[in-house]
Amino acid sequence: MGQRWTTPEREITAADIAAFATLSGDTHPLHTDPDYAATTRFGEPIAHGPLSIAVTMGLLHELRLVDETVVALLGTQWTYLAPLRAGDVVLAEVTVTEARRSRQGTTGAVGRDIELRTSTGTVVGRGALPVMVRAREADGSADDPARAFGTLAWGEALADLLAGDEAFAAATATWDGSIGLVCDHGHAQQQVQLRVYRGRVLEAVRRTPGGPTFSLHASARTWTDLALAPAADLIRRANRGEVTTSGDAYEYIRMTKAVHLLVDAVRELAGKEEQ
Repeated sequence: MGQRWTTPEREITAADIAAFATLSGDTHPLHTDPDYAATTRFGEPIAHGPLSIAVTMGLLHELRLVDETVVALLGTQWTYLAPLRAGDVVLAEVTVTEARRSRQGTTGAVGRDIELRTSTGTVVGRGALPVMVRAREADGSADDPARAFGTLAWGEALADLLAGDEAFAAATATWDGSIGLVCDHGHAQQQVQLRVYRGRVLEAVRRTPGGPTFSLHASARTWTDLALAPAADLIRRANRGEVTTSGDAYEYIRMTKAVHLLVDAVRELAGKEEQ
């Protein structure tokens, strides 16, 4: 995870907008009538919102990354951020945020975080377009969990790493509880809990009888960026709402140092995948 690609550019034309209006049946004058559109705050016809998704899919196809292996699109999660107009030149940046093998082992989900922007830097839309692909081989025993955020295997790898962390042991020396780590992939959510008792991470589990004492929540893209950023920036991302918490707020504040050490372990583990 964490690999990034940038697609070729494509110019949006008036013919593209007209064709999409015909195909979709949405012939609202905001998209089709220049005189009407001139009276709106946009001043000219704008493209249909879903056209930006369709264009993004075409740009992804141009990369030829999964032509021979794609099975199905798993979902669409998209936020429209700016209007798209005829004459705009757009490209997409793709970040892989998940690579999770199916139970059968022959296929897997690949999470793709997408940002569509114009050549002048305006972000038109952002979202997730995960796909199912055929696996290279059915045997998943060699799969690396280092960036499989929110999975049990990832939690177990974190627990092993924290077992030798004296600073984490000191920060949790008087604590008894569990920390939930939640990764939202758009089409699905992965959660693992680290059970901690007096400085020791006892185990990583999918759930505990009473639930986590508190949890950290973030999208797959945020976990990826948090793990691979040049420097730890949990506070900045939390202030921007990219990382949120739930559960016992007092215990979360009490364990602030431990949380930062945990994120350091996430970053260290992610770095091991490249070695």
